[in-house]
Order: sequence, then C-alpha cells, then structure tokens
Amino acid sequence: MKIKYLGHSAFELALENGKKLVFDPYKAGAFGTLTYGRIDGPVDIAVVSHDHDDHADGAVLSRARKIVNRAGKVTVEGVVIESVPTFHDDRKGGARGKNLVSIVEAEGLRVAHLGDLGHTISAKDYPMLAGVDVLMIPVGGYFTIDAATAAKIVKDLAPKIAIPMHYKTPKADFPITPVEDFTKLMDNVEKTGSSEIDVTRETLPAKAKVVVLQHAN
Repeated sequence: MKIKYLGHSAFELALENGKKLVFDPYKAGAFGTLTYGRIDGPVDIAVVSHDHDDHADGAVLSRARKIVNRAGKVTVEGVVIESVPTFHDDRKGGARGKNLVSIVEAEGLRVAHLGDLGHTISAKDYPMLAGVDVLMIPVGGYFTIDAATAAKIVKDLAPKIAIPMHYKTPKADFPITPVEDFTKLMDNVEKTGSSEIDVTRETLPAKAKVVVLQHAN
C-alpha cells in the first residue's frame, strides 16, 4: 500500500490492485485560506469525515465510484471500511457538528483517519482503534484536537505509525499550530522529506514512530 499525503487532511491510498482511495479531499481555495493544489485523478473510494469544504470537495466526490460518509461498516471491492461517529468539537457537536473516524482494512493493514476530531478519545472507549497500523491524526488545534491531546491519543492508541495532519503550513492560513508543536512531544519522529511512504505488513516498524510527510499538492 502506498500512502500519499496530498495536504491538509487529504490522503490517497494506492493499493496493489490499482484501486485508489482518498480520505477527506479538500477543495482547493476553500475559505480563501487553503491554497493546496487541486486534487486530480481517478478515485475509486472517497472516505469523508464531514461535509466542510476543506474535507469534502464536490468535484473529487463526483468522480468517486463509492463515497463512504456514514457511520457503519461496509465492504467495497474487498476493502473493509468501518466508520465510527465522534464530534468536531468538545461540546458533543454543539459548536461544529459531528465527525467520522474511519478505519480502512486492506492488504492486511488497518489504516485509521480521525478526520476533524475535536475531543479526546481512548482505546477503552474506541477499541477498534487500538493498535492500528497507521493512524492519521489532526494536531493543529483550534478546529480540532491540539498537539498535546493528539500526543496523548497516539500514546494511548499505540499505532505502529502515526502521521500528523491538519496543521499550519504556508498553504493553510488557518489559526492552527505547526506540526512541530506535536512532534516535539513525541519520541522516534521521522521527517521523510517525501509526500508518500510504502507500507506493508512486513515493513511495519518494530518500534512505534511518527512519520511526517510533505504535502504533495
């Protein structure tokens, strides 16, 4: 499985059979402050945490053969996707509404994307997330959990690989913090200098690590 960080909270999973899955595709230019490049190319499955423009670009979704944006468990062409309801804030949705956390099972791997999670979670309350192989987690604060909460969640869920997302960059002019606020709280951090990594069951790290990817767009 090849995991590519497109930017913001958007990732592409390219499977060995040629299928492509996209998590939370942003709309280029959303809110006038998100200037990552447009997401192009074919999409077989789009997994969407909520319907804000920086996570659900209608143009990308219109190209997807299947859209997963509801809680529950579905199987799409051999890919198992389980989506679990959470909230976009720490007021049970009172401020920003609901959010989906989704776990994709493919090629012997479990990959979780936390969307715009706005509150702390634990392995006790969300056992399906415990020990996932790859965890994509927001770290920038303000609209989501902050760096300290993200660090606590990663340490509790103990994924093999944690990939931070939804943090401030020159292309995301939101009042959120940079990725370094998170990485300074973590051990075993790898800054790849690349937008993508190849992950297989055999190449998973023996020791849990944080992998920081460069945005592709």
